[in-house]
Amino acid sequence: MAVYAANALISHGKVERGWLGVSIQDLTPELAKEVHVGTLAGALIEDVVKGGPAQKAGLKKNDVVIGYQGKEIPDSAALRNEVAQTPIGQEARLRVLRSGRKEEMTVKVGSLEEAAALLTSAVKERLGAEVRSPNPKEVEKYGLNANRGVTITHVDPQGALGQAGFEVDDMILAINDEPVEGADGFIGLVSALPPGKKASFTALDHRTGNTGNIFVTAP
Repeated sequence: MAVYAANALISHGKVERGWLGVSIQDLTPELAKEVHVGTLAGALIEDVVKGGPAQKAGLKKNDVVIGYQGKEIPDSAALRNEVAQTPIGQEARLRVLRSGRKEEMTVKVGSLEEAAALLTSAVKERLGAEVRSPNPKEVEKYGLNANRGVTITHVDPQGALGQAGFEVDDMILAINDEPVEGADGFIGLVSALPPGKKASFTALDHRTGNTGNIFVTAP
């Protein structure tokens, strides 16, 4: 990865990392039994981003990726590294186990910019709100650490946050006691919320500066 990053900086002045639009994890004996595969090698797909490259290619939750571009994939870290180093827009060959059967698929690798747009849209759909990272004035005013939390810029009164009482300019500092590290961190935490279950949002009231926990149910 270090060599890849160095070469990318030399060639393009920035590092462009590939993106599939999946959440993945390593297999355990219990998970392998649950998804009907007889191996612990590979990367188990936990979730697929709606509209992302993986979904367009036909990948589904509980698929196990065991090969990428002709290389064996021993675990989730190996798949992350391989995808990150794949040029944006290139088609990659995947070997997948689905309910124990091997399948071959081709996916067009996307960019992190594409990921941000899709995930931001997904958050808006789930919570009925839009957010941004806090600006320097807010960081100073509330005594926050840099990149801690997000500020609400739009809220639908009928959305999950609106119904819970959130307003524009309120801040969200943590979800289920996990600190929110800027807009990207917020998107990741929201994407991982189980549908229909209450989650604790640590909120900062922009009117008073007081903080407290508010329970929100994301659809």
